[in-house]
Amino acid sequence: MNNLIKRLPVIILGIPSVLYLVQIGGAPFSIIVTIVLLLCSYEFLALTKKIGASPNSPMAMISITLIAAFYYLIPNIEITHFLIIAFSIIVLTVFTETIRGLSNSTMNIAVTFLSILYIGVLFGSMIALRNFDTFYGTQLTLCMLISVWVCDSFAYSFGKAFGKKKLIERLSPKKTVVGFLAGNAGSFLTIYILNYLDFTKVELSISSMVIFAVIIGCFGQWGDISESMFKREANTKDSSSLLFGHGGFLDRCDSLILTSPLMLIFILVLHA
Repeated sequence: MNNLIKRLPVIILGIPSVLYLVQIGGAPFSIIVTIVLLLCSYEFLALTKKIGASPNSPMAMISITLIAAFYYLIPNIEITHFLIIAFSIIVLTVFTETIRGLSNSTMNIAVTFLSILYIGVLFGSMIALRNFDTFYGTQLTLCMLISVWVCDSFAYSFGKAFGKKKLIERLSPKKTVVGFLAGNAGSFLTIYILNYLDFTKVELSISSMVIFAVIIGCFGQWGDISESMFKREANTKDSSSLLFGHGGFLDRCDSLILTSPLMLIFILVLHA
C-alpha cells in the first residue's frame, strides 16, 4: 500500500502529461523529450561509474542535445550537417579523453559513446517519430505508447499469475516465458483494436499489425531486460529515485529505447 501511495503522484500527473505532449507534438514535445534523454543519460552514466568507469558526462550531454536537435530538424537538415555532428562528437570525445588524464581510457570512451548511442540515437529517435507522425497525419506514436503500457501490464499480470519458466533469470528474475508471450498478445490486441477504431488514422494490414506488435512486444520487453543487465552489473535495483516508487527515468523509459527507432523505420517504410 505504501508503495502504491508513492507511485500515485507520478501516475496521476505523468500519464495525462505524456498523452497531452504527444498530442501537441512540435517544439514542446521535443524539448521535454530532450530533458528526459538527458536525465536518462545521467542515470545511465551513474550506473557505469559503479563499475569503475569515468565517462565524459559533459560530452555525452552535449552530444545527446545535438542529436535531439538533429531529429527535430529532420527532414529540413542536410546530410552534410549530420556528418558534421557525427564526426565532431567522435573526434571531440576521443580528443577530450586524451587530456583528462584518467585511467581506463578505453572504458571511459566506450561508455560515453554507448550513452550517446543508446540514449541519444536510439531513444532520441522518438522526436523524429513524432514529427513524421505529424507529416502523415497519424497517431502511431500515441498508439506505440498505449501498446507499450498494455504490453507491460499483460506481461506482469499473466507472468505473475501463470508464469513458472523464467525467460532470462540471470538478468531479470521476475520475467517469465508466459509473461513475455502475454505481452506480445496484449500488444497485438491493442493495435488491432486501435486500428479497428481508426485511432491510428491509417489502415494497417494484418502483416503490418503483426510487425507493429513484434516491435512493441519483443523489443519493448527486451529493452527492459537490457536495462536490467546494466543495473545488475552495477549491483543496483533502480537507475535512480527521481520518480519515487517508480525508480528513475531510465527505469520508466527502457521499453521505448529499442521500440522508438524501430517504429520510426516502420513508419518510413509504411508510407514509402
